[in-house]
Amino acid sequence: MITVTALGICLPRKNNRGQIVTLVVITALLTTALCIIRDVDRPFGGIIDVEPTAIAEAERQATRDFTTNHPLAELPCDGEGDRRGA
Repeated sequence: MITVTALGICLPRKNNRGQIVTLVVITALLTTALCIIRDVDRPFGGIIDVEPTAIAEAERQATRDFTTNHPLAELPCDGEGDRRGA
């Protein structure tokens, strides 16, 4: 945003067609980059939609390994992921 503002302020008043085109292109590229970053940052929704199957499989394996190695112990959290009482 600072780059776009600085470029906009520094534009000459006459014969500025090239500078305006450059400003528009840079603004479009920066906006596109921010939109892509926002979409990738939210993997379970948006254009890039990732199903949580890998996370569910890792949870299942961790639970299986814990119960195999500690048959008398109880999982430290409940089904919602909240810590059980101390």
